[in-house]
Amino acid sequence: MLRSLALSTMCLALCTGLASAEEVTLKAKFKEGSKVVAQRETKTTQTLTLAGMDIDTKSTAFIVSGTSIGERAADGTLKIEEKTESLQTEVTLPGVSIQFDSANPDKKAAVEQLEPILDIFRAVLRLPITIELDANNQLKAVKLPDGEFEKLSEAAQSHFNPESLKKAVEQAMAFLPEGPVKKGDTWERSSESNLGSGQVMSFRTKYEYQGTVQQDGETLDKITGKAFDVNFAINGNPMLQVTKSDLKVINSESTYLFNREKGYAASQSSKIQIAGPLTLVINGTTLPGKVDLTMEEKNTRQK
Repeated sequence: MLRSLALSTMCLALCTGLASAEEVTLKAKFKEGSKVVAQRETKTTQTLTLAGMDIDTKSTAFIVSGTSIGERAADGTLKIEEKTESLQTEVTLPGVSIQFDSANPDKKAAVEQLEPILDIFRAVLRLPITIELDANNQLKAVKLPDGEFEKLSEAAQSHFNPESLKKAVEQAMAFLPEGPVKKGDTWERSSESNLGSGQVMSFRTKYEYQGTVQQDGETLDKITGKAFDVNFAINGNPMLQVTKSDLKVINSESTYLFNREKGYAASQSSKIQIAGPLTLVINGTTLPGKVDLTMEEKNTRQK
């Protein structure tokens, strides 16, 4: 009896161990002829201290976008069009606030000098982005409609820089592990965020596969991530340069719920706080300072 119980216990332990070590492959899939809608919420707060003076800024945004997947061409090329359908955002700068609502996109800024910022939002709302994949679902190109880039203001061109757009799509597609994983497996990825005006923030993030969870009757694969390294640079902007930066990741957490059967992330949320000293050169004047920046984001894919 004791031997039978011991054998049963050992078998249970072995079976549990085998189940927990099950490997899964997480791979993006693209259903031809389909359209999905997703909503994105972002919040950013920052305190930049220069020469002992605090400069506080914050922004919020709510975006609804549609993604339409076409049919594959004879050579295997697949085109995916992403279009912003709704956008509400507010940016608060020292002494002034900027609002944009896609329900009234032509409303002028309270201060004329802020119109270039609204032009960026208008372009985001107006212009679809086309992603081209090859027969193996590798990224070929990211394009705006022909002739549209040349019509954009200088500020909007910075936002829609073709190289930056392509890099952003590559990063979004590359966060998944390259091969099969089991619970507890980890992998790392590098990413960049284009903040405009030549400002680029680079991250190194460690991801971990956490196994499966149940949500709304579906089995989803959970992935968590923590950024552990950050770098800030300003490129090609003679009016604003950074000569020294020692920023650190104070807090970081991100969670992805991936639908393995359908091949897409059902939801994603993240929050990261970055702080530390830096030295800026503004119009030739060197200003030592420090920054405390928190960025939050939540993406949900509608069924």
